[in-house]
Amino acid sequence: MTMAASITDDGEDLSAELAAALRAGPFDRALDLAIRRRGLSLEAVQRRVALRGATVSQATLSYWRRGGRRPDGDRSIRAVRALEDSLGLPRAALERLLTPVRPRSPEDTAAGLATALDLSPAAIESCDGIDLIGNNRLALMSLHQHVHIGPDRTERLVRTEIVATARVNGVDRWVSFFHPQDGEGHQPTVIDTRCCRPARARTDPDSELLAVELRFDYPLRSGETYVYSFDIGYEGPPPATDYSQYGLRTPARQLVLQVSFDAAQVPVRCYRYYKSPAGLSSIDGELPIGPSMTTHIAIPDAPPGVHGIRWEWE
Repeated sequence: MTMAASITDDGEDLSAELAAALRAGPFDRALDLAIRRRGLSLEAVQRRVALRGATVSQATLSYWRRGGRRPDGDRSIRAVRALEDSLGLPRAALERLLTPVRPRSPEDTAAGLATALDLSPAAIESCDGIDLIGNNRLALMSLHQHVHIGPDRTERLVRTEIVATARVNGVDRWVSFFHPQDGEGHQPTVIDTRCCRPARARTDPDSELLAVELRFDYPLRSGETYVYSFDIGYEGPPPATDYSQYGLRTPARQLVLQVSFDAAQVPVRCYRYYKSPAGLSSIDGELPIGPSMTTHIAIPDAPPGVHGIRWEWE
């Protein structure tokens, strides 16, 4: 198979090294090679970008070039497009590296996310502006979700602790998708975070699905691990519940689901369940509740799907 040579907008052949980087990435390497090929200083690059109506600082250009940060948001994308023109690159040559081209898998779609969350695709699609596939840039080493049930049988607090590894350079956020048991004015919200902070958030008015970006303290390099946690509570009345679950779109090296009950209200029995992405369900044996009034499941190499704990009050 013969591959056509890559050509810049002003008719020059790209070097083989730069052409390869523009095909396969990563973004920071392609940008670095493009700047070096032109022999420009960052000041000169910034000036060329400004002449094309976009704004970017030399510090940001340096971060992008070294992989310390990735362009994000409309303003940054406009700067990337101006960079392409300034460096004599084909249109979208750099921009497409920010969302790697690869075959779409079921978990990439709103339908795949809806399956993991037990929601309709319409609820997911209502979260306008939230990156539905951004979490795929992280590999889950471990995820521990701890749910606290109050004496009135309501879900008071959901704490999630995550250890993840960056698959690519520049990962700087995790999107938490969370919804209460029913959409009846519970108003879920992030009430505390550790090693991350809430940013953009969206809520579906019908299901009360909450989608919130949690920004890390710094961008990660490929292969770098990061530990972060966050608590979700309710601004409205907490929902009564008899189950807790977590939907995985990609495998997790370890998944732990833990539920704590109030001593005044302890279920008569608990058991675990699993729903595969294909819709197949299974229910395992009963789970014990110890003197600490907790029960849990711990799943090594947890597969995609919905993992959960259900209980009976009487």
